[in-house]
Amino acid sequence: MKTLLGIFAASISAASVFAQSPPTNTNACHIIAGPFRNEANNHFYYLLSAATWSNSEAFAVAHGCHLATVRSEAENQFIVNRFTHYGGMDRPLWIGLTDRDQEGTFVWTSGESVGYTKWNTLSGEPNNARGEYEEDFTYIVQQYSGNETVLATYWNDVPNDGYGVIPPIFGVMEAPAVIDPGPDIVPPPVAHVRLDCVQVCFNSQTNGHYQVQFRAALSDNYWFNLGSPITGTGAEICISDTPNGTNRVYRVSVVQ
Repeated sequence: MKTLLGIFAASISAASVFAQSPPTNTNACHIIAGPFRNEANNHFYYLLSAATWSNSEAFAVAHGCHLATVRSEAENQFIVNRFTHYGGMDRPLWIGLTDRDQEGTFVWTSGESVGYTKWNTLSGEPNNARGEYEEDFTYIVQQYSGNETVLATYWNDVPNDGYGVIPPIFGVMEAPAVIDPGPDIVPPPVAHVRLDCVQVCFNSQTNGHYQVQFRAALSDNYWFNLGSPITGTGAEICISDTPNGTNRVYRVSVVQ
């Protein structure tokens, strides 16, 4: 199966560059990337697709896990470093802290006691929207929140659907061991065109499989492969092309 990651147009002499992304389904949930091992506790972490908090937690429970329990600043930073800008996209992150059962009493869904917290006190969190509506679920603030009082890496409480947070919130699932059988996980690359030599570049995951393709215009019916399928290295990969002054539209697909 091929999953479309992005569409881009370029030529040697001039270019217009754009991308198309499918709308987020906040009800469904699946794994985007992982596992990533935290050497400090030997647990494994997975990035989930954007969904409601309850659906993210339900997905984790179905796999014998929970949304992440954060026990220290080091663990918070591990999650931030690994996931808040994963794939070149700004990502707010659900964690397993909630007061849905008793207002004002936050607990971890894992059942562990609450010790470390990192509430964004500059905006008075947790504040239940200052009484305007119910906020029972916790996320880690992304790098660019769009609000100078909502600081990156700190925590905020919001409604189940993440109301008021842009972009949508992605879950972080924590597992004591690698999920068995391991899911087929390939992250979405972020492709872009470098016009100095027309390169289509994208972030890859180790052992992921990718195919760069092109056609003359978006309205054309057929895509042509630019070289053979590529095995990911865990780093950025760039594929060069020479369109000889003609416009070309490029896309990168995940091949599964």
